[in-house]
Amino acid sequence: MRAARQVLESPLRRGYEMSSVPAFLMKEMASVPGRARNTALLIAQVVVTILIGETFRIPDLPVLVFICFFLSGNDAASNTSTALMAGLVIVAGTALTIVLLMVSLSEPGLRLPLMLLLTLAAGFFSQAMTMGALANILLFWIVYMAMNADLLESVGYALNGYVGNTTGSVIPDAAYLPPEESLLHLLLWIGAVFMISLAIIAIANKLAGHDPLTMLRGGIVARLEAVSRFCTTGGEARDAATADLAGLAEQGVAGLRSLFDLSSKLHPDLPRHHLGLAMIRTLARLVMIMMAWSRLRKPGDEAFLHRIGDAVRVLLDLCQPGTNAGKGAGFDETGLHDSAGQFRDDPVLFPLALELVRCLTVIQALLVKPDRAGDALAPEIRAATKNIFKPDAFTNPAYPRAAIRIALSVVICYAITRFTAWPGIQTCVVTCFLVSLGTIGDSVHKMLLRISGALIGAFFGIGTILVIMPHLVNVMDLLLAVLPVAALAGWVKSGSERISYAGVQISMAYFMTILQGYGPTLDMETARNRVVGILIGNVIVYLMSALLWPVSTTNIARRHLTAAVRQFATLLALRRARPDALVDIAQETEREKFGRAIATTRTALQNAPFEEERLRNASDAPDVTPRLVTEIQMIAIPVAVLSDLGRDPTPGAKAHIEAMQTWFSGFADWLDGARDARDLMGALPAAPALPDDPEREAWFGLLESRLKRILDACAPEAEAVAEGAASS
Repeated sequence: MRAARQVLESPLRRGYEMSSVPAFLMKEMASVPGRARNTALLIAQVVVTILIGETFRIPDLPVLVFICFFLSGNDAASNTSTALMAGLVIVAGTALTIVLLMVSLSEPGLRLPLMLLLTLAAGFFSQAMTMGALANILLFWIVYMAMNADLLESVGYALNGYVGNTTGSVIPDAAYLPPEESLLHLLLWIGAVFMISLAIIAIANKLAGHDPLTMLRGGIVARLEAVSRFCTTGGEARDAATADLAGLAEQGVAGLRSLFDLSSKLHPDLPRHHLGLAMIRTLARLVMIMMAWSRLRKPGDEAFLHRIGDAVRVLLDLCQPGTNAGKGAGFDETGLHDSAGQFRDDPVLFPLALELVRCLTVIQALLVKPDRAGDALAPEIRAATKNIFKPDAFTNPAYPRAAIRIALSVVICYAITRFTAWPGIQTCVVTCFLVSLGTIGDSVHKMLLRISGALIGAFFGIGTILVIMPHLVNVMDLLLAVLPVAALAGWVKSGSERISYAGVQISMAYFMTILQGYGPTLDMETARNRVVGILIGNVIVYLMSALLWPVSTTNIARRHLTAAVRQFATLLALRRARPDALVDIAQETEREKFGRAIATTRTALQNAPFEEERLRNASDAPDVTPRLVTEIQMIAIPVAVLSDLGRDPTPGAKAHIEAMQTWFSGFADWLDGARDARDLMGALPAAPALPDDPEREAWFGLLESRLKRILDACAPEAEAVAEGAASS
């Protein structure tokens, strides 16, 4: 038993693992399935927009190109829906801006307070509404468009008319329109430019967009292949497969669920929604079980693992498009159960082997006969109905605080642009809306992407003006000149969320620098102004976020991790209503809650390294690190095994379960900083001796060992308490 406990040990003393910048960039810039296709699609959209803009001399050509980057995602479904929603927002925002200016254009004393109120509303609704991003964009659009009223005297020179076919035959709006009509003309043209870009996005993705179903199948196959490699290889290959399993376990299922939802929009013929989610949940459990097996495995399990590997290869064949059910004939559920029987005398591996066979059986049933599986294998777990506002929209003080922070940032940046009479740095106001997120870590992450992308784009833009622009003679030369930078920006934009926004900024800074008018340009002020504006906005937003009610993303992660730990108390006592059933509705519902809490914790932790140390760590609470989240996630395996054991618990086992439920509540308090680790270690119930139930005795011992190691690694001083208790 002691040896079995030792294999579950893992070091947690290290905090965040921050790889070097070159290693991070190499990882993020590496090719992944679908990235080249998405990049090529973005390049094609750039070519089309430039050709249309230059041919028909559409005003604000850089915006026409930039929108293709800003609103394009990595799949056809999200791009199409984004184009539709953004189109509605732009139309509504432009109309509301015109209404606002109709009543306040000549009254700054009315217009400026209205803009401030809209900014406050943007900050509040972006946090308090379930679709806060759309509300934020709508209100930002109105405020930013209304700022053009400050340039009323010069706005008539922003759009040009032509009396000939040369760049010199230009007549500005101001020559034949009063300033108010010129402003209306500008607003309508900006709205029209956005609609043209959105139409190009929708058409391009309809013709050649990346199908999310392909990405979903790739994610499913990757998990099954990792399990197969672990079961059928040895030596270094198995170590590599174990590392792949660990990476997939950390990824969780949030990405697969998102892809499934998107696929359902494009493919209504997919199996029922809850069947697909059941498949994703079961795959995640399969990966976790194999991770536990890698820590617990013993000599002599090779034959069983090879049998599992053969079964997984059958499932891989079933995942291929167009596969008929006959290919599933090689899946032998009875043979798998017989193979698991070799561990009958092993109280540790036998329950885990049964859990493994159960997962494979559920996956096979969902692949071969999804319609027959029905609620027996895939209970429908209905999500709570989404309202317009979050449940705590009008009681959570964080939402009005966020509104005040963004409003003060906008007011300060707006004042800087007015007092300096430097309208070119209005990007500082845009920065306030775009990088003022819910937490400091998220805001700083987006700030870094915004400024780094702007610097790279400005560098290439100025380089193009100085080196290449004098040699350009027609639009084809221009296209050849911009393609390399467009490819770079598209490749970055098609990457993960950790870098994709930088690609947007590269494209915007670059095209705003070189696409000025409809001919060669030597104006490099645009690049300078944009970078200066972003720097000012970043500084102001960070100061507001750090000084006024700072919100740490680590504390957000801590709250969700605490909720996941509290879920253990429920999961430990849950029993299947029918011991012979493969799936139990109550268990699946509670395990779904645990999975969502872990996924949300990991998402919140992504940007924790961008925060100051004083914000990341509460005074008496343990550090919330990815390693700690992984170890707590692995506790779900012994908890699931204990709740799935076929034999009813004895009175001694029931008493221990009740004691552990109380202890998990204290464990959650410790994560939240409300309890001392030494006290918690001393209160950990010792695994009981259960001679009539050796499997529960073994897994209670494994659970106790895992929890001790977590406490010891996060609070080493607790080890002395454990040693003292053991010696006494």
